[in-house]
Amino acid sequence: MARQRANPDPGYDPDSLSTGVLHLGVGAFHRGHQAVFLDDLARQGETGWGILGVNVTAPDWTAAHAARDGLYTVLEGEGGAWRARRVGVIRRFLFRERGEAGLDLLTDPAFWLVTLTITEKGYCHRPGTRTLDEAGPIAHDLAAPRDPRTAIGFLVETLRRRRAAGLPGLTVASCDNIPDNGRLLEGVVLDYARRVDPALADWIEGAVAFPVSMVDRIVPAVDDAARALIAAETGRDDPLGIVTESFRQWVIEDRFAGPRPPLETVGVTITRDVTVFEHMKHRILNGAQTALAHLGHLSGFSTTAACMADPVMATFARRFMERQAAVTTKPPGQSLAAYVERSMARLSNPAIRHPLTQIGTDSAFKIGQRIGGATADLLARGGPMSLHALTIAGWMQYVCGRTLDGTPIPVNEPGADRFAALGALTASTPLDRVASFLALDPFPPALAADDGFVGLVADMAKRLAHHTPRTILADLLVTPGTRGAVA
Repeated sequence: MARQRANPDPGYDPDSLSTGVLHLGVGAFHRGHQAVFLDDLARQGETGWGILGVNVTAPDWTAAHAARDGLYTVLEGEGGAWRARRVGVIRRFLFRERGEAGLDLLTDPAFWLVTLTITEKGYCHRPGTRTLDEAGPIAHDLAAPRDPRTAIGFLVETLRRRRAAGLPGLTVASCDNIPDNGRLLEGVVLDYARRVDPALADWIEGAVAFPVSMVDRIVPAVDDAARALIAAETGRDDPLGIVTESFRQWVIEDRFAGPRPPLETVGVTITRDVTVFEHMKHRILNGAQTALAHLGHLSGFSTTAACMADPVMATFARRFMERQAAVTTKPPGQSLAAYVERSMARLSNPAIRHPLTQIGTDSAFKIGQRIGGATADLLARGGPMSLHALTIAGWMQYVCGRTLDGTPIPVNEPGADRFAALGALTASTPLDRVASFLALDPFPPALAADDGFVGLVADMAKRLAHHTPRTILADLLVTPGTRGAVA
């Protein structure tokens, strides 16, 4: 790829920025997505929206942030060329476990926006609900709310202190890739607050806005190869640098409390209805990513781009996205066919090494959102179901933790032990095994209630006992399954 050296400064004086945004969960995605949009604002002369980054749990970026005074490189790759930019909008970083991130942060009246990227499990909720999972990490915070160890507990305690300081409410925006993320965040925050301080819950309900947002950019976890590439392209080591694609999108609900950044001036879509945008992304792009994560890994591939370089897997991705698109509502001004084409190009980008094991993390939260609902809609509509049956059977094998040859899979799931036990208990009875998995919270009840679909998934599970998903797909894509095979 052609090289374009990064400018040594971001085009503005980072020290001129005041921190108006508190971000919880500083990881690669935040550095490559929300921070880049706010960096664009700083380049336009907006000085009031610098970021104070806080990690309540690992990783600790304190040393990395200090090493370059918060400056880092975003290396974007597409179409045979790299584009490097220096970002300086994250002005401070604090790590809660060190005791650095105090609980009085939001008593600073400069803060008007809190954003979060804490992953699905960071919301400490029961899957499929907006209520707390009291058996999880949130139990400590419920017992000791003045010493929180979760992002939700931390957020509520900082809001409590803001209220006590006599300050107005503000906007708290989830930027995690979860349907109705603002509603989920609002639900767990209010559930937690009512348990520890009902008057605080009433104040939050009236004074704090929780907009829904849809975020989109493929930002792989930073590995040694990415760090070496950044150093080669920029001439410097960069402990906070990331490698990502050129595409980025942010759609946020027009629901704010108090001042907000002029995000629409840097390409963010402000709208009353985010739902149609997020459904398109979750079902088409994210659905294909999740399907490839499990079927690809079980077939011996390591990254999305490696999958898409294989003609069988690429054909599967296209057919799968087209089927998902058939039960997806089109956002205003959008073309679902064009979105499928754009998604194919993004997933095929050889510059982005997106590990399948990273995409497969926390898949029990994702599969219902991205695939389960669409599968139920397709089942009701009629038509071929074999690709979706194989996808679900592949997910079942993946979360049970073994490939075809018995190689362990690095399953990173809150319910990993439960899945392994469920797989072992029903291993000799494929129909019962499938029915047990389809009865789990992520899936709509219509799937387990359809005997034909249960039988088709069980048939795919039997095939996976002897063949890789790629081998099965090579056959299915020549002679696709029909609705008749499901009924």
